[in-house]
Amino acid sequence: MKFQLILPAVMLAACVANRTTIQSTWTDEEYRGAPLDRVAVVAMFETRADSLAFERDAATYLATEGVETVPAHEILAPADAQRLGEAEVRERLADTDIDGILIFRLVAVDERREYQVPTPYLLNGPPDRSGGDPSSVYSERSSGYYWFPGASPAGAPPSGNAQGYWTEQTFLIAETALFDNRHDRLVWTGRSETLDDTRFERTSESIVRSVARRLLATDLIDRMDASAPASRAERG
Repeated sequence: MKFQLILPAVMLAACVANRTTIQSTWTDEEYRGAPLDRVAVVAMFETRADSLAFERDAATYLATEGVETVPAHEILAPADAQRLGEAEVRERLADTDIDGILIFRLVAVDERREYQVPTPYLLNGPPDRSGGDPSSVYSERSSGYYWFPGASPAGAPPSGNAQGYWTEQTFLIAETALFDNRHDRLVWTGRSETLDDTRFERTSESIVRSVARRLLATDLIDRMDASAPASRAERG
């Protein structure tokens, strides 16, 4: 029984942790600059409220990774933050003490319908050991049977004709660009897709986490905390 209850929880945690996938990336192979230490986060989402929330959530997450980060709206004047495009934001930040500019842009919201096939345990039931109790739960790992509450009346095995079903899911398609602010140079860009969540903060963290892992692994951004794991260059 413990196996039955724990497995769905583990699968759910894995889904949450991997809700963002990086679809494609480009890196400036000729870039030889040092990792960027102080990074401004710029978000360009559908509404200003979403952009501000994303910048705040992204800066908070990156800080936990030891990256010195500041939301762009804390540097720009409120009027500028609401009306400026990407090139103008970079121009405004050019004379600041920011080393890098990390820009997140929402490019599409993709609604998808996906067919969920019947899982094996719906097609294979155990022998009748429920004593007529339809709420009984069995787990006979040696025989390959899994039994769930209400699977069939009076403990009878499933008939084997369980039906699949359709689910509707929303994916956010985002593009991320990292600029070396010292030379106004694009050094990395990536395209990602994220399974949307009703909690915006969790969606934001999923996107930023996936991007940050790529940038840290390639030494394009750096941690300010000396106690944090050494970068690839430091490890030699």
